[in-house]
Parts: sequence; structure tokens; C-alpha cells
Amino acid sequence: MRVRTKFVSLVMAAVVAVPMLAVSIPAGEVKAENTYKLSDYGIKPDDNKSDTADINNFISETIGSGGGTIVFDSGTYDINILDFDGYGVGINITKPNISFQLAQGTELKVKPTTIGEYCVISVKADGFKISGGKITGDRSSNGKSGADGHGIGVIDCKNVTISDMTICNNWGDGIYLGSMNLEDSLYGCDGVSITNCTISNNRRNNIAIVDADNVTIDNCKILKAKGAQPSCGINIEPNAVNGKIPADEVCKNITIKNTKVTCVKQGTSNWYFAFQTIKDPSKPKMASAKNVKIIKCNFGGDVSNYSGKKFTLKNTKITGTFYDNKNMKTKVKKCKIKKYYKY
Repeated sequence: MRVRTKFVSLVMAAVVAVPMLAVSIPAGEVKAENTYKLSDYGIKPDDNKSDTADINNFISETIGSGGGTIVFDSGTYDINILDFDGYGVGINITKPNISFQLAQGTELKVKPTTIGEYCVISVKADGFKISGGKITGDRSSNGKSGADGHGIGVIDCKNVTISDMTICNNWGDGIYLGSMNLEDSLYGCDGVSITNCTISNNRRNNIAIVDADNVTIDNCKILKAKGAQPSCGINIEPNAVNGKIPADEVCKNITIKNTKVTCVKQGTSNWYFAFQTIKDPSKPKMASAKNVKIIKCNFGGDVSNYSGKKFTLKNTKITGTFYDNKNMKTKVKKCKIKKYYKY
């Protein structure tokens, strides 16, 4: 869970704060319609300069309302986090139907920053797709406070696809799925697919599901989140209002399948979670999620269903303890569980 009150001002600030650059369109080369290779526009990797402003300006000036595919060459693109009163953004997606096609050797690498709250890629438009390559965060060079420096932040949008990527070493979550503001009319995320990804060594959670419905995580490796609580592989954690989770904040229809998740024991704590739905001991019947299915997964650590209703665990292995709230009426089918604790 996290505070999200700065997103609205950030959208406007990103537009006015990035200097506009002239974008020249190369002549004589035929490409698929609405497909753009960044190197054709002078935006190239491995040039030892920040690419953040150039990429944002390219999206602003060149990509129309119908969207398009942006092709990144193999190599390292340096991403500076732009600071707006303590909140930061790298690449800002506010137009629908944009696709990023990264080569296998493409890396979006965050330059050292002390900003505690940021997204390397901030997605606030429907139909975004990103495939291939790697996002590397700045956890080794950031400061000592905050835990909200995320690799990909998906905010109040639909039909987002993240595939065939490595997302690692971020100051907060590898992937964050949430909403802009609890008090606005927006709805969180709906229809997010995360497939064939390796998400590892992020400081808070590898994947945080805060306000999202119809999420599928398939054939991923989610490994060793560590550094800041809760340090969970996959964490379903809606924000509460006055101690209660609003009905429209409950995360619905979450499917995790064919996925390996490991975690790291934190100090002397006996709990280290590969997956959890959040716990409020004072409200044992409160639901954070509904209709959660975990199928053919391997969890190297503890797993909890504290607050997920209509929760099914099937053909899955847990090498730690499964903490199961009896009020949730979890269905467990053909699983291998080292220790089963129902309370």
C-alpha cells in the first residue's frame, strides 16, 4: 500500500518540465504503419547521456491518438528520474495503444537518484504493451528512505500487457498495479497480463496488486524480493479508507499459474512470504481480494490467504507454511504443502 496523492499534478508537470526537442522524420525507409525505430530519430543506446527527455518528447510529438509501436535497439538507455516535489517519473505513458518493443539486449537503466517515490515507466493510458529487454532500478545507489521506486507503475488503465522482460533491482516494487487517488472517479487497473517475465531483487515487493481486476500472471519467475517490508513476491494489498477496504478497491479475478516464486527471510522474522493477501488481525472477515486462482505454481517460502474470498490453490507446491484464514473458505486441491496452518 502507498500514498498516491501526487499523480495528478505529476501528469501536468511532466508535460511542461521536459524541454521540447525537434523530431525529424527520416525519409526513404518503408516500415509497418505506426512503427517507429528510435534510432531513426537520433535516440540511440550506449551514448552516455540521459534518454529520458528524448523518449518522452518523441512520444509527445510523434505518436498520435491511434498509438503506435516504438522499437528500441539493443544496448543501454540511461533513464533519469525527473523530480517533481519529491515524486519522480522516467518514461511517461499518457496516450493509448502504445507498444514498446525492446530487443533481447535492451536495458532501461535508472541513473542514480535519491527520490524515494517514482516509476521508471509510468503507465496511465489504456492498451499499453511492453515486451523484451530489461529494466534495472537504482536500489544500490538510492538513499535510505522511502520504498516506492517502481519499475513499471500501471495506474488507472485497462488492457496492459507486460511480457518477456526482466525487471530487477528497483527501490520499491518491480511492478505496481494501482490507482491514482482513492477519492477520484477512476477505477484502478483492469485487464493486466504479465507473462514470461523474470522479476527479481526488488526492494519492497516484486509485484504489488493494490487496485486491479482481471490480472493474469503466467509462466514467470518471481525471485527474492528483499530490503523493505513486506518484501513479498506477490502481494495483494488494497488501500483501506477509515480502516475498511472499499468494495471497488477489492482486487477481483486474479490468476497466477505456471509460476515460480521465491523469497528471502528477513532478519530474525519467522515469516517470509512468496505470496500473501494482506492481514488485519482486528478484521478477520475483511476481504482484500475475490476470486483468486493459483494453479501449478511453486512457492519457495510462506504463503498466506488472510483476506482472499473464493480463493483456490490447485496443483501447487509450498515449501514453507500456508497460513489460511478459515473465514475465507479456501479451496485446496492436489497441493504439496510443507506446513498447513488454519486459524
